[in-house]
Amino acid sequence: MSRTESREHAIQILFQVENEAHEITIEDATSFIVEPPKQDHFANELVSGVNINREQIDAAIAPHLKSWTLERLNKVDRIILRLSTYEILYTDAPEKVVVNEAVNLAKKFSDDESYKFINGVLSEIIKHKA
Repeated sequence: MSRTESREHAIQILFQVENEAHEITIEDATSFIVEPPKQDHFANELVSGVNINREQIDAAIAPHLKSWTLERLNKVDRIILRLSTYEILYTDAPEKVVVNEAVNLAKKFSDDESYKFINGVLSEIIKHKA
């Protein structure tokens, strides 16, 4: 399974978790997206990392939203930003790869113009990271 597919799975899992009216575990959400024989360890690592570091990730994103709040963003964009920010801040993935993957995820799962917004926010996060 490619890292691109893993990122897609992670987006779907995080969306499922955030979309549920009642509390759902990551394991339950994962079972809806990834069949058990195809365990996706990279997707699980991403989902786990986003959930563990969510407050810091949101704090890194918020200053770059320019007149928006995380809550006002559509769920898919918010999740893509969280996932990508996690990779930028907490992994050794090349920043250009992370941004490119985020843009492609936005083109696939979000609105027609979302990829430009996501690209801009991630570029600012990279520029201002410690």
